[in-house]
Amino acid sequence: MNIKNFVFNRLLPKIYKFYLSVNTKQTPLIMQKTDRALLLAPHADDESIGAGGTLAKYAENFDVICLTNGIKGLKTLSPNEAAKVREQEFLNAMQIANVKSAKVLGIDDRDVIAGYDKLFKIDIKEYDYIFLPNLIDLHKDHKAVSILVKKLLENKEHKENIQIIFYEVWSALALPNRFVDISETISIKTKMLEAHKSQMALRNYLPASVGMSEYRALMPNVKNAEAFLALDEKTFKNLIKDVYI
Repeated sequence: MNIKNFVFNRLLPKIYKFYLSVNTKQTPLIMQKTDRALLLAPHADDESIGAGGTLAKYAENFDVICLTNGIKGLKTLSPNEAAKVREQEFLNAMQIANVKSAKVLGIDDRDVIAGYDKLFKIDIKEYDYIFLPNLIDLHKDHKAVSILVKKLLENKEHKENIQIIFYEVWSALALPNRFVDISETISIKTKMLEAHKSQMALRNYLPASVGMSEYRALMPNVKNAEAFLALDEKTFKNLIKDVYI
């Protein structure tokens, strides 16, 4: 079965059925001081595109891990040079957001699906939330994170009420059910995006990212917002099983 037939004949019907079973009423995602959140970014800049305003707003709540080493992100540089540039840009963005806990895991670019051994080393037992890219995002590394997190939840100690939060990078969520008002942190998000200089030079996605925050602000009636899909562990696992396994 080719990819087009797979998407239209198998993937989309399952996702449509899933959305019918999930409460898609939009409500604010408000973190308390004691909440712990882990954000997994497949590549340096995904975190700023999808959740930069939220990271800046709740910086003390988050640990952020960039999964890949960035070796294929800059064709004009050697793999080692590209990795150094991408890591520094990621750390610069996290400094702008005031996120104190940020690191690069070092999985090879475009091969996240093979990185479970490294992901398994992450201690998740204290987290209330795990943020990861939209399940049906266009990039294969982004899809792979959902599969690996499902496996991680099956094999690592974690809280019973943990929530899995999908964020938007290259594909919009069909029916988000949570939003964060980032009106006061949109300027910080903008600076975070600008910190990824190498990627912005390849494609200036700043206007699109800010525009999406304005669009997502329409339903909650604020100036800027980021949208998410929040799932409990059982629903998340069932979704991954139905769609990919």
